[in-house]
Amino acid sequence: MIAFLLPNENLAASLDHYVVTTDSVETITGIDFFPALPDDIETVLESTFIPGKWNFNKLSLALDTP
Repeated sequence: MIAFLLPNENLAASLDHYVVTTDSVETITGIDFFPALPDDIETVLESTFIPGKWNFNKLSLALDTP
């Protein structure tokens, strides 16, 4: 799972600079994006991100797993 927090202006940095946890976006917006997930799974998924699993230089996602 990955989330982005972008300013409402021209981006000064590459997209990977704006990667944040889903938890942080939920805190800012007050929205629970995945309320149906069991809490133990939701906690892990929403509090972490692995930018290395994403290819920020292509339009498609790099979803290859080792």
